[in-house]
Amino acid sequence: MKKIKVILSGGGSEFNQGFISKIDYNRWLDLKQEINWEEFCRDHLELDGYWEVSDVASFTAINKDLVNIQILVNDINFYNGSYWDLREKYFSENEEISNSKNISLEYGKSYIPVDWEVFFNTHSFNSRDKVLVTTITSEYFKVSSVFDITIDFDINKLGFNEISTDETGYGIDYGDFLLNVRYEDINVDIEYPGGVGQLDTPRFN
Repeated sequence: MKKIKVILSGGGSEFNQGFISKIDYNRWLDLKQEINWEEFCRDHLELDGYWEVSDVASFTAINKDLVNIQILVNDINFYNGSYWDLREKYFSENEEISNSKNISLEYGKSYIPVDWEVFFNTHSFNSRDKVLVTTITSEYFKVSSVFDITIDFDINKLGFNEISTDETGYGIDYGDFLLNVRYEDINVDIEYPGGVGQLDTPRFN
């Protein structure tokens, strides 16, 4: 029996995307000099917080470009470095990590407009009765997963469940993220800590 521990650390985000009414959006424009978005969601939208504007997409994960990955086999270091260095060291330079899986559509249906320019232009925005709101936090995570295997560790059986923000919601690219770990066909869950990170300025489309 071998104990495998995978530690993911680095910059990550809570990502949410959803709609509010144009009436509520105009109310926000009137109040945004007095209150922040979190307060507006609680006091004027009667929500528990900004994260409830998430009917399009929602997840919490670590940015693939910012993550440090440490792999321990029976508490002995096997690898410690970036996602890209891991890929270059153990996989072909032009190939993805073989057991990784894109699960973007599980965390936000794809509504990418057929005509991108039309959806995001000023005329379309003014004619819609709803406004697309995207919020993203900036925070540091250090999370880990532990699992046992009965044979020798094989790096080719390790992968990650990945989320690409431009494949969820309306296709705006906010980066690619690692949610958790896979080994063979088993998903090894990772629990992200609660709390609120630094909320970036919401984007309205």
